Amino acid sequence: MATEEIIIAGIEYKVRKLIEINNFLKKENERLREENDISTNKIEELNIKIEESQKEIFKFTLANTLEIEFGVEEGRKRIDSLIEEIDRCIEVLGD
Repeated sequence: MATEEIIIAGIEYKVRKLIEINNFLKKENERLREENDISTNKIEELNIKIEESQKEIFKFTLANTLEIEFGVEEGRKRIDSLIEEIDRCIEVLGD
């Protein structure tokens, strides 16, 4: 009888330890999910900043190219005419 009680006590101890480990792992899993969400949001924000920066670089490159090729005033005129043409295209596509 004593042997059975020792075996049962050992099983109960192991079950309690498994429950503790399971609870710890659930908490750790939740913490890691939250950390993952935060990291994912940061990555999305950084990707948006990268896209904006690439657009700015393109604008400056285009402006510098036009300025070098045509001069400041002529470059501005070309940019303005390109913007007007883009606006007309948007209007046509919008209809």
